[in-house]
Amino acid sequence: MLDASEAYSRWAPTYDQTPNPLTALEERCLAPVLREFAGRDVVDLGCGTGRWLRRLQVIGPRSLVGVDSSPAMLAMAKKKCMHSTSLIEADCVFTPLAASSADLVLASFLLSYVQDIGRFAAEAARILRPGGTLIVSDLHPDTPSYGWRRTFRAADGLFEIATFPYTLAALNSAMKVAGLKLQGLADARFGEEEAGMFRASGMAEHFYRVESLPVICWARFSRS
Repeated sequence: MLDASEAYSRWAPTYDQTPNPLTALEERCLAPVLREFAGRDVVDLGCGTGRWLRRLQVIGPRSLVGVDSSPAMLAMAKKKCMHSTSLIEADCVFTPLAASSADLVLASFLLSYVQDIGRFAAEAARILRPGGTLIVSDLHPDTPSYGWRRTFRAADGLFEIATFPYTLAALNSAMKVAGLKLQGLADARFGEEEAGMFRASGMAEHFYRVESLPVICWARFSRS
């Protein structure tokens, strides 16, 4: 089992090459929500290879910053980002970003790799301006009960990534302590849009086994 840092260093070269129904589902849910942040200052914590940065550039933010602890993932992000997008190598719970500098903080498929969600919540709250928004998305906390593990395939084999389990109640409690108020919480299930990806990879039967189950969740918080 690899920690997240080593895992994403290995995964970075091929991360964007394999169609992923989970990220497709997340994009289907969040893309309409993020459009409202045109002309605002946006930070993507755990930006990875820049999947969301590329989409956020299109909506025309006033400023856009991607933060990730993996140099390999940031190197891939640099290839797809505009020169105006800032990329910073840093831990998501301790960044060099100025206090009260963002209108939106996005954290996509990040929380499971954060050992202390309270520290993450405090850092997100520090970065946000009063009235700012934090949007987090992740695999649903119930997915381990489906037998799911965080794995990826690289040239030298199949690897599992170490994660830190949490509950939605614990997440909301940590956010409250940090001064962030829950505005909305939703889960999402695979639909016909993702079914084609399962069929193309020869996994249609797997789709039918999980299509009724919540596989991702996302939440929106505001800083008072």
